[in-house]
Amino acid sequence: MRSLVIGAPGVVAMALIEALLVRGDRVRALVQPGRRAERLGELDVEVRTVGLTDNAGLVAATQGMECVFFSEWSFRDWGVEELSEQTADRGLRNVMAAAIRNEIGRFVYLSSTDVYGFPDDPVDERRQLAPPGLPFADAKARAGLLVWGQARRVQLPVVVLRPATVYGPGAREFGTDLIERLRQRRMVLVDEGSHVAGLTYVGNLVDAMLLAAESEQAVGQVYNINDDSDVTWGAYLQALAALAEVPSPRKSYARSRAMAMAWVWETFYQLSGRNERPPLTRLMVEVMSVDQRYPIAKAQNELGYRPRVGFEQGVREVGDWMRREGMVAW
Repeated sequence: MRSLVIGAPGVVAMALIEALLVRGDRVRALVQPGRRAERLGELDVEVRTVGLTDNAGLVAATQGMECVFFSEWSFRDWGVEELSEQTADRGLRNVMAAAIRNEIGRFVYLSSTDVYGFPDDPVDERRQLAPPGLPFADAKARAGLLVWGQARRVQLPVVVLRPATVYGPGAREFGTDLIERLRQRRMVLVDEGSHVAGLTYVGNLVDAMLLAAESEQAVGQVYNINDDSDVTWGAYLQALAALAEVPSPRKSYARSRAMAMAWVWETFYQLSGRNERPPLTRLMVEVMSVDQRYPIAKAQNELGYRPRVGFEQGVREVGDWMRREGMVAW
């Protein structure tokens, strides 16, 4: 299969590219201008540097491809307004237009379970989208509506995947960023870390993306994807702290207090014109203060999806990667 992957050098896109190469696919990677993707130079991949506003470049990049994987943006809980608007509205629309023009056989779009709005009860794919009023989650929901609108209008064969908390080697948002906060003693728990984290190992997510690209039954469908585990935030952060050889977080706040603190921090940073992430954000409080339970029965039954990497193995893989990168001693 000839595949175009949009999203390098993001962790999901890179893991997907490597998996496609292993099975013998011809892979073209689209990298946005200004992004560094040295790792692609070591792989048998055709690289195109194209911005998501470059319509001609996108048409050329999708030409001759059979499948487009759109995994361009990942979880960001701060400073995402401009990125979200560009990617969800303009960029995604342009990519889909290019795919339509070149009659792409399959368009696999990576969304997020955040579009459900953190309801704190098991949520399957039939649940209506409920944007919670936060930039990242709202933009993901808006993008999802755009994808389905375009797909129905021109019969583009789309499959949408909604992963929860993506972690694994190279993951930044729920990996290295959390480890850095643990090292700085800035990581706090919400409700004692008692809520299910909805972990999704990056390799398991890639498996689901490959299945979505191949299954005829998947066209026009949406699938929740995660590891189907009950690992809590407390357990996950404790495992990360052990890998980094730093103390586990001890400070914890109830949801209501944590949300109020996050609002104060975000307001202060916005008024101060600061671009760095505040110590606490409203989106992170939302993610950590409800059980991230998104049943994967539909993906299991229709795609044959089975999470092959469990929590213990996933943490070992993260630890091995950290040692290779010199983040911790051997």
